[in-house]
Amino acid sequence: MFIVGAPKCGTTSLYTYLAGHPDVFMSPVKEPIYFAPDMRGGPRRRFQYGDDEALYLGLFANVRNEKVVGEASTRYLASRVAPQLVREFQPQARIVIMLRNPVEMIHALHNERVSWGIEEITDFEAALAADAERAAGRRLRRGADPQWAVYRNAARFGQQVGRWIDAFGRDRVHVIIFDDLNADTPGEFRRLLEFLGVHPSYQPASFAPRHSSHRRRGGPLRAIVQSPLARWASHGLLPTVLGRTRSARLVWRFRQSRLNLKPTPRAPMRPEFRHQLETEFEPEIAHLSRILGRDIVQLWFGRPSETERAADRTLLTVA
Repeated sequence: MFIVGAPKCGTTSLYTYLAGHPDVFMSPVKEPIYFAPDMRGGPRRRFQYGDDEALYLGLFANVRNEKVVGEASTRYLASRVAPQLVREFQPQARIVIMLRNPVEMIHALHNERVSWGIEEITDFEAALAADAERAAGRRLRRGADPQWAVYRNAARFGQQVGRWIDAFGRDRVHVIIFDDLNADTPGEFRRLLEFLGVHPSYQPASFAPRHSSHRRRGGPLRAIVQSPLARWASHGLLPTVLGRTRSARLVWRFRQSRLNLKPTPRAPMRPEFRHQLETEFEPEIAHLSRILGRDIVQLWFGRPSETERAADRTLLTVA
């Protein structure tokens, strides 16, 4: 099972909920990004496709009798090659896609990148204005991937969902709308468990959302965390003492904890700019609506899609 994205759509919460299910084993490393070589960029990292196959498979060395084995990498959704590479690796895989209003998603994504120190343009509108230059390989931080640095590339939901359905078929792709998950988290989680074929009555101790709007804490703790000694401990000492799986889970829990992150509301978006982005994204979301058989334009943008408006105009003309 692969949770393939999108970013900032609840994937961290879902990963955490699933990791507690007795019939599910989730990779101790969230975001290995192994099957998206087109979305990595920069210097060589762990889990490089092809070269690091043994290292990637080692993430699942502690699988016992779990019925479902999975991982979560949110760049897979935007990757052009991930659907085919995952299919070649496991043609019977089940795919989970989580989506939210793309305007809200890229706003949250910008906030996260600023928080992690990988976005130097702190103003949201200015960062999006740099998309064209970044697509051309300019205004990029050292080692950044041009495709992933372009915010709009993360929001082409119609194309992205279509690629995964083409690769696996509609019955093996489960789409969760962020609004539905917020409105009825237990119900949506139960439907996911039914899709995965595991006991659907399981619930985590809490459905509290994880990884909400935040910024990394600064000060002395940040200096310690970024020190060579801390990096050696997390990548060298802990795996040796605790084993790769336990150490990876421990490091991940720290990164998600209040020790490392502090809740920080995002700066509000100008209504005019929001409307501009909604208009820009509407054709893509109309495409998604046709795939899902549901008017997502109405849900997210508060107005019928152009297809629905055209149908209404036709009815008025006939009448």
